[in-house]
Amino acid sequence: MLGRGIYLKLLYAYRYGIVGGVSTQLLLRQQALEAEGIGCELFFSQDNGLRQVIEGGRKVHFDSECSFKSLVNRGRFDAVVVIDSPELLAAAGGPLWCRNKVYLDVHTTTHNGLSYLADVKASRLSGVMVPTHYSAGLVEKRLSYVTAKVVPNILDARIFSPASGEAHVSVDPVRQYVWVGKLDHHKNWRLALVYARLLKDMLGPIHLTMVGGYTAPPDTAEAFFALAYRLGVPDAVTWLDRVENHQLASLYRRCAASGGAMLVTSRDESFGMAAAEALMCGCPLITNDLPVFREVFPESPMVKRVDIWQPEQVADAAQQLTDGVPDGEVSRMYEQLCRRYGAESFVDTFKTLLTGS
Repeated sequence: MLGRGIYLKLLYAYRYGIVGGVSTQLLLRQQALEAEGIGCELFFSQDNGLRQVIEGGRKVHFDSECSFKSLVNRGRFDAVVVIDSPELLAAAGGPLWCRNKVYLDVHTTTHNGLSYLADVKASRLSGVMVPTHYSAGLVEKRLSYVTAKVVPNILDARIFSPASGEAHVSVDPVRQYVWVGKLDHHKNWRLALVYARLLKDMLGPIHLTMVGGYTAPPDTAEAFFALAYRLGVPDAVTWLDRVENHQLASLYRRCAASGGAMLVTSRDESFGMAAAEALMCGCPLITNDLPVFREVFPESPMVKRVDIWQPEQVADAAQQLTDGVPDGEVSRMYEQLCRRYGAESFVDTFKTLLTGS
């Protein structure tokens, strides 16, 4: 139960059913809420590969906008939370004779992504949620007279955890690097390939695994391979369009053990789930100095903040990490992130928002 019997049944609705990102976050939130006795169902209007990795028995729906309306009308939900899917907002309220409380959860940070807020009627919402204070500032500039409430993301500490013994440097001469994200302008994937060439020239044999892009159109995939060949790194780069979490955790640990790192070339982030998960596994970051990362991540030699457009800064950060990170730093980072972004922290904040207490 939630509070004193309030809001017993919730529905989260989102457009993209992808493996990773917001979709995986919703699965974690569903699990955390149901562990507290709070009913929670998920709705995705597109299945972009998520359905096949979902455990049986979970209340997860994949269907059209029309089906969403039907689900809301018959479901009698106490609250419906819509994430960055304005086309679902109108139906989220349910029938006139039995209205639901509707909350908007904003996870995008791009100018284009946030443009839909101009058409949102904030007065019809019961509240607006965001994952960080940084995102709150972006949203409040676009929604007048709205105070966005920060509801933290959940990090899955069961899957994303350090290797035993905090092994830092491997005898493997090939240093491993990883990049995670959509193959789009916002995530800046082309720059990751450019830095694969820089790292190869500087350190000798390296390998960069780029994860994500399952929904990328064919011309983007062609552009990816064309650029890799033009830069002379096709043998040093592997593209995996999607990876299950346990495999991703192993990849992060392998990077950490080899003296490599995760490259974060994004122009902006609302939280940085993949980067946080990498840190949980002991994998350092070479990251664009994003404002939100200063909020989410503790100061640490594991987090090398750079101007991502300055190659010499990237090179210097990579060189500093070749010998690993100080003893004890991996455990310290893991423990701090677990404390800040565990399931309990999310549930407590979420219940406070919904009950107003």
